[in-house]
Amino acid sequence: MKKTLAALIVGAFAASAANAAVIYDNEGTKVELNGSLRILLEKSNQGGENNKHSHSGLKNSGSRVEVRVKHDLSEGYYALGRVEVRFDGKQGGTVREDGFGNLNTKRAYVGLGHKDLGELTFGRQVTIADDLSTADDYAYGIINKGDYIPTEGNSIVRYDYRGIENLQLGVGYQFADNRDTNNEVSLGNVKSGFQLGAVYNGKWDDVSGVIAKFGYGRTNYKTNSNQKHYQDGFLASLGYNYADLLVSVDGGYAKAKQDGQDTKKYFVSPGFQYQVIDNSKIYGNYKYEQSKTGANKSKTHGFLLGVDYKLHKQVVTFVEGKYVVTKDYVNGNYVDNSKVTDKAIGVGMRVYF
Repeated sequence: MKKTLAALIVGAFAASAANAAVIYDNEGTKVELNGSLRILLEKSNQGGENNKHSHSGLKNSGSRVEVRVKHDLSEGYYALGRVEVRFDGKQGGTVREDGFGNLNTKRAYVGLGHKDLGELTFGRQVTIADDLSTADDYAYGIINKGDYIPTEGNSIVRYDYRGIENLQLGVGYQFADNRDTNNEVSLGNVKSGFQLGAVYNGKWDDVSGVIAKFGYGRTNYKTNSNQKHYQDGFLASLGYNYADLLVSVDGGYAKAKQDGQDTKKYFVSPGFQYQVIDNSKIYGNYKYEQSKTGANKSKTHGFLLGVDYKLHKQVVTFVEGKYVVTKDYVNGNYVDNSKVTDKAIGVGMRVYF
């Protein structure tokens, strides 16, 4: 194997952008079209100790179409725009079993940038927290980063700086985007928040490298009293790549205050990725998570394992499975019938265009 795993991962992202079809390119304006069709054949079940039901079926797994626009301005400056639509799984007021349904705008933002000064974007987009993990998956990711720091929003202002080799610095501010008929922020929804983070993905030599990521976010929620409701969240990831093997540890911690009561939670998730051959890798991770409010505590253990195979530079198949168990405790004693098991296995294919 001539490529390291880190190089293959970076190359996969670069290839997805390079494969975009240029549908217009004139006088400094470029319009690109790309997307993917993602289908999954799965067997899954989710429920308590007495729920033995499972089901199988074919479903949409995030199929999307994307349009990107970039206008080159003078002296290294540029303007940009992006729209991405996905199926929302609903049609005629009902949820479709196959996960398709109506088209929904998932991403929509505009921005200004400079090759040396960074990029400022406004709109419906992800935050820097979306980049703050290393574990890999296609369909059943067991790390819920958004429970610690919001990973996306409909009203985000975001700035990213990439002027230092292998380093990305990002900061964002989130506005309220869910309001009632009186134009007030809906109870329990995000009122405001900010996120900041750093991602380093560097190589020490031709065969090894290190990955380091860290982020912090404060999220404020709407309440119906003078009591504040907010959450401080932290995410971190550390990985080491040697040739075809990447090992990593992802983690997070959050402390929330609501109605004068604190909720604390954390998770730790070691994982690996191994490039068996140039076209195929195996990957997996384990997660332990704990959340505590007063005398109430929940504990979660989860496993994910998968293998993929690239049939073509734009066609990937994979087999992936997860097994996650959550139990509740009060004063250290297990709560009867509180066990929730979430398990699934799927065979999927992604066709990029």
